[in-house]
Amino acid sequence: MASLPTTLEIGKTYFSVFYSDERLRFPVVETLVYLGSDVVEGESGSVPGHLFQYARSFHSDGNWNRMTDEERAEFVEPPVILYEEAHRDPVVDVEGLIRELREWQERK
Repeated sequence: MASLPTTLEIGKTYFSVFYSDERLRFPVVETLVYLGSDVVEGESGSVPGHLFQYARSFHSDGNWNRMTDEERAEFVEPPVILYEEAHRDPVVDVEGLIRELREWQERK
């Protein structure tokens, strides 16, 4: 898998890359907008994390962080995803996405 960006910039576009199969034949790419640091509540307490909003929601609905509680309540499922700092390896910048797709292409 492609290497992670060392720093994340608020408002910048990133990509999450997963594979829908164990043989890494079918990549799934989701475009995200970075909203900033946050905290993930886990079984062992609070863990540092990073909040991203799905790009199509960011574009059509606006920035999740600037929405009112009433606006947020309108969503059946919040259009955000929170990655723990230690588990954000699916998140890459555009260069990482290109590298990941080239590696995938070479495996085919």
